[in-house]
Amino acid sequence: MTLRPRRKARSLGFTLIELLVVISIIGILVGLLLPAINAAREAGRRTQCQSNMRNSVLAILGYANNKQSYPPSGVFAEDATTLSALSSIPPNTLPTNSVVPTWFPGGTSQRGVPMYSWVVPILPYLDNQELFNQWTMYAPTASSTVPVGGAVAYNDQYNYILGQASNNKIAETAIGVLRCPDDNTIQLNQGNLSYVVNGGGGLWHALPVGWIGGQIDGSPTPTSGPLIWAPTSLPWPSTIGVTQKLGVMFIETVFPQGVPNSVRIPWNIRSTPTSVVDGSSSTILMSENTLTGVSISPTPYSDTLPTNWACPLPNFTSFFMPSNVCGNGNFPSSLDCTSGGLAPQGDIDGLAWSFANKLGTFTNINFGQNLTIEGSFPFTNSAHPGGSNMGFCDGAVRFISNTIDGTVYSKIITPAGSKLPIYCKQLPVEQDAFTN
Repeated sequence: MTLRPRRKARSLGFTLIELLVVISIIGILVGLLLPAINAAREAGRRTQCQSNMRNSVLAILGYANNKQSYPPSGVFAEDATTLSALSSIPPNTLPTNSVVPTWFPGGTSQRGVPMYSWVVPILPYLDNQELFNQWTMYAPTASSTVPVGGAVAYNDQYNYILGQASNNKIAETAIGVLRCPDDNTIQLNQGNLSYVVNGGGGLWHALPVGWIGGQIDGSPTPTSGPLIWAPTSLPWPSTIGVTQKLGVMFIETVFPQGVPNSVRIPWNIRSTPTSVVDGSSSTILMSENTLTGVSISPTPYSDTLPTNWACPLPNFTSFFMPSNVCGNGNFPSSLDCTSGGLAPQGDIDGLAWSFANKLGTFTNINFGQNLTIEGSFPFTNSAHPGGSNMGFCDGAVRFISNTIDGTVYSKIITPAGSKLPIYCKQLPVEQDAFTN
């Protein structure tokens, strides 16, 4: 009988080709899934960021409903030089006598006291009543640098009351709703801030100073001269009449205790909910800025000061309309906002308003992602791709694209653009132009 040869048992396992095919399929699937996972994570962080901003916006609105005005964006204490000018006969009321301009970036011979930012007055509405209770506005006892009744700075490290924290310690306290999870400049336990308020048309409403954007770190600077928002032939209060319509929250100054109430500070203004005549749903109250947070060491934009959520410097508390609108995109020696480029032509807005968010300039939304120095970009800036969260005066928070039309963007910054003088009057804004 003939015996058949036994067949070899088929070896178990994959061939090399089969392994390569499986690995290729897995690689393709992972490549397809990763973008979706990353997008989902970004969407989650953006939603949390919106939630935090909404809580901050609602706290400001709670303050406004209670006090019938929005809080100041920052508060500084005036000094003896200001008091002497305002007490003279007749009083010298020029804003140049104030301490505020000395604290602009690049300023010299700082005077007065930087007291606190917009965050401090709304602490009770952020469920932080105890932090507010312990904050020292005026010294109840003397320290080595502050007399009794003197204004106390936000970074003052002296414990004026036994067992009570210093302002410096309070300002370093982390408050979760003040920061965005996507803010990549956060430093733990240092009083971070990711949100800024609408400061309008310049660093200070009484003596508007603009900002020249820069392409690289260290190159952005304040303008060399003021922005001319009212004809120079008119007295300086006319400027405030215009700038108050360009923003929502402004710098305020006070005197230390003991100064007679008869000495009035003429450049202080506050907006009220009723002054937002263009509609609370069409006016930005707050935006993101990842370059207004913590700086333990002073930067070129913070003068001699460390920064945190209590710092009142304007480029750390607020975002502004780019000064490009007053120079038709350029920066001539005089930025004259009355020169005609902002005036409407029939049913068409002035063409210069488009420079409020012009791609290719160094001040458009999110250009600050190219910069790293805190305080160098007092405009809207987030770490989100494609745009930024913005909170409106009605409490809504919307994601605004970084390609939004500049004219539309300028209109949702100004709370009373329809009431501006004819040389810069704005036509109504279409809500479809900025809502999703």
